[in-house]
Amino acid sequence: MSGESTLYDWAFRAGKTMYECLSSKAPGREESVRNQLRNFILSLRSELTPERFRRSLVNQIVSVMTECSGNLSLPRVVKEERPWTVNEFYRYSTAILSGLYEAVFSKPVEGGKNA
Repeated sequence: MSGESTLYDWAFRAGKTMYECLSSKAPGREESVRNQLRNFILSLRSELTPERFRRSLVNQIVSVMTECSGNLSLPRVVKEERPWTVNEFYRYSTAILSGLYEAVFSKPVEGGKNA
């Protein structure tokens, strides 16, 4: 499995976990939670450097998950101190943003899997 695929899977799980956590704290306000996560994804997308992207990603996860009972670990490529190359930044950020977006905004289809 490729690194981007693994990052996508992690980001998808992270998005679902954050959504479920925030939704459980505000029952009946799922649209508000989606808007909050939409703003986070848009803010993350606007980060122009790998360091700021990772910092913003980690800050959001920490701010949400410290209030939740669930667990969410960070993948090695996000938490390691090695700088990303430009190519890695574009590949990794795309995989992460795609996973987060799909987790929050995709609609379940028959069979319990997402389209």
